[in-house]
Amino acid sequence: MISRTAVFTVLLTAFLAGQVMAVPMPMPMKVAREMAERSPEPLETISVYVRRAINTIPAEEATKAPNGVIVPYRKRAINTIPAEEATKAPNGVIQPYSKRAINTIPAEEATKAPNGVIQPYSKRAINTIPAEEATKAPNGVIQPYSKRAINTIPAEEATKAPNGVIQPYSKRAINTIPAEEATKAPNGVIQPYNKRAVNTIPEEESTKAPNGVIQIYKRAINTIPAEEPTKSPNGVIQPYSKRAINTIPAEEATKAPNGVIQPYSRRAINTIPAEEATKAPNGVIQPY
Repeated sequence: MISRTAVFTVLLTAFLAGQVMAVPMPMPMKVAREMAERSPEPLETISVYVRRAINTIPAEEATKAPNGVIVPYRKRAINTIPAEEATKAPNGVIQPYSKRAINTIPAEEATKAPNGVIQPYSKRAINTIPAEEATKAPNGVIQPYSKRAINTIPAEEATKAPNGVIQPYSKRAINTIPAEEATKAPNGVIQPYNKRAVNTIPEEESTKAPNGVIQIYKRAINTIPAEEPTKSPNGVIQPYSKRAINTIPAEEATKAPNGVIQPYSRRAINTIPAEEATKAPNGVIQPY
């Protein structure tokens, strides 16, 4: 068994430990100094929720609150039209339906009601044309078809009927050109092909035939010394223009626009102090 002394010792130890833990810890010096330096000024006001609108309208009236403003509902329109009449309420205004049109046309006649106005159908056209004739009815008016054209041209001739008028085909052109000759027929007129041009130029010469006419190619004769380069624009032999001679000292940079040798314009000299910013529009140095 555990002795009373041991139990008392354990309880005393636990009590003392609890007292030690309950003692407040000292505040760090930095935090204490900052709190001491604060000025006792009042805090800034914080905006709170806007107060809810107060309903001053009697409780027996219906209300609404667009944008938070309490207003009464508009009173419902009072129906003063007799109950036996049909009504409608466009935009909340009660009004009777327009009365239905009364049909005064005999029941045996067909009727229509465009825009609510009752009117009889226009009577059907009566066909007075004999039954053996074909008819048509454009816009409801009965009329006979125009009679078919009668063909009075002999059966052995070919015919055509533009716009319903029968007429013979124009007769085919008769070829009177000998069979051994080639022919063509522009617009239905038979005619011989133009005869091919006869080449009377010796075989050793080159030829051309613009528009069917045979002629000799004339080759340009080179009279320029062989040591000179040549060109022949449009078949005309001519020497190349001589290359420009560079008379500018070798140490200078050059350019040759259009084949003319010329020195590059000298670079502008910067006479502005180094500590100043500069720019050079069109090669001219100037300060910003």
